Amino acid sequence: MFYMIYLLLIFIYIICGIGVGRNLSSFIDVITLAYTVLPCILVLSCTRSLRSFGSAFSFALGQKTPDLSQSRDALRSVKMTGITAALFGSLCFMIGMVNSISHLDLSAADLGAYFLRDLSVAMLSLFYPALICIILLPVYFLLKKHIAKLEDI
Repeated sequence: MFYMIYLLLIFIYIICGIGVGRNLSSFIDVITLAYTVLPCILVLSCTRSLRSFGSAFSFALGQKTPDLSQSRDALRSVKMTGITAALFGSLCFMIGMVNSISHLDLSAADLGAYFLRDLSVAMLSLFYPALICIILLPVYFLLKKHIAKLEDI
């Protein structure tokens, strides 16, 4: 329940930060989102941690109380997802910046406008991983707290 409230407040926070009356389309880029989320799914699938990742959210939502082994697996999957999102988001940002700089036409009169437009799109590849990490943060610490409590028993 508290996690749902957290997610709602984060959503409101981001919408207010962007601007309630503004166009949200500047923050939506499906390709960048896919290049950030798909590697997370791929890493979770390849390490066979997708189920553990799902159980981490079940625990955060209060639907299930995992044992120590399940909690550790869930914690590792959440941590791995956050790291994967950060790494691939950084990689996408670097690719976007290199592409932007290498395709600049130095003879163009509006050189700065093109660069700033490309920079704003490249920065979305940092926005999405930050958002993923913000969503995963309470899950991670709830699992850490649960593990510590189970280890004390």
